[in-house]
Amino acid sequence: MHVKSNGFTLIELVVVIIILGIIAVTAAPKFLSLSTDARLATLDSLEGSMRTAANMVNAKAIVENKTDCATDPTIDLGGTNITLRCGYPCPHPSGIAQAVDADEGFTWVGGNCAGLLGNIDVQITDAPDAANCKIRYAASDGNRPPVYTQTSSGC
Repeated sequence: MHVKSNGFTLIELVVVIIILGIIAVTAAPKFLSLSTDARLATLDSLEGSMRTAANMVNAKAIVENKTDCATDPTIDLGGTNITLRCGYPCPHPSGIAQAVDADEGFTWVGGNCAGLLGNIDVQITDAPDAANCKIRYAASDGNRPPVYTQTSSGC
């Protein structure tokens, strides 16, 4: 009497495990870099939001004649008071940080409206090196709009 076996042999199982290991080793680096790509895309999106908000605030400041660089007036935008510097949101938590809804997942660091050299950083909170995964918003000097500088070496 001949008995037929319906299972896999040990060699077949080992070969399948080796093949799966090779696939995992080649695919893992691609999946590991996705979080960095996501953070970079988040920075790009945040910069676009900051530019749009600053331009919208500037348009309202022009209409309300609040573009003087000697003072830091405020405007009301959707029920939120925003401090201005030369007609653009001031690089301060009461300026650009109020104009952009970017509280969850981001940390605002520094910021001042004193003089024309003020700036504020917004960092991605969960980045491996948050201090180097950020956007710096520098104040307008009256002759140019604010300057946005991305640092993405720590993403």
